[in-house]
Amino acid sequence: MNKIIIAIISIIIIIIAIFGGIKLFETINNNQVSNQIQYQTETSEVIEDECTEEWEELNNKNTLNLQANTQEQIQLSPNCSFTFQTHYEECGHTSRQYNNIPTQLVNKTKEEIQQLYNDWEITTFTSNEVVLDKNMEGECGEHYVLREVAGKIVIYVMKNNTEEEYQKTEISTDYLTETDKITIREGLKVYGKENLNQAIEDFE
Repeated sequence: MNKIIIAIISIIIIIIAIFGGIKLFETINNNQVSNQIQYQTETSEVIEDECTEEWEELNNKNTLNLQANTQEQIQLSPNCSFTFQTHYEECGHTSRQYNNIPTQLVNKTKEEIQQLYNDWEITTFTSNEVVLDKNMEGECGEHYVLREVAGKIVIYVMKNNTEEEYQKTEISTDYLTETDKITIREGLKVYGKENLNQAIEDFE
């Protein structure tokens, strides 16, 4: 009887040992697989990040080079317009001068135009339009003051913060309204030739 009990207990112990061994093997194997997957994922992320950054940097350089080369190769057409923009630091205004392309500049490239106008900055360059910019000190020369002198309206232009006589008109202040008379006596400030011409028309 004792031998049977011992045999049964031995069989149970063997079964438990086998089952435990299987579980232990599965746990170790799962951990190894998990670690391997994690390592591969981290490695892939690093490789992807480095490759992505290098690719983006290379792509940006190629794009800039392509744009620069393309712009250098553009040639000006006979219908191209030239705009000269001058920015005046003291008054903050910008004067614009619009011109048709000179004949000798047709088919010129951006590099050739820049060499001809080396004191200007090319801000727009297409086959049909060129815009050149320049910054200058002082005022733009389009600040005017209308004053009364001997019963007539006289136009002054501002230069270096000083009023210089620009034009004498035959407009008499006798026929102006009282409000306009006061304004002219104090000095009517006008910016731009278009506004100046409009003011003169209003007083005539």
